[in-house]
Amino acid sequence: MGFLIMELIEEEIEIYNSKMRLLSWLYDEIKIQKDFSKDVLNEKGQKLPLNL
Repeated sequence: MGFLIMELIEEEIEIYNSKMRLLSWLYDEIKIQKDFSKDVLNEKGQKLPLNL
């Protein structure tokens, strides 16, 4: 039982780390795109699933 819990925790950590890498990459891309509209970004962000 303890092994299963550790496996689940490790999987959750991997998912979290993947999300953080994605968000970091997205942030860097947005910084590069100086002419990118914040309104467009907010509109696209509102359409993202809540469980990302």
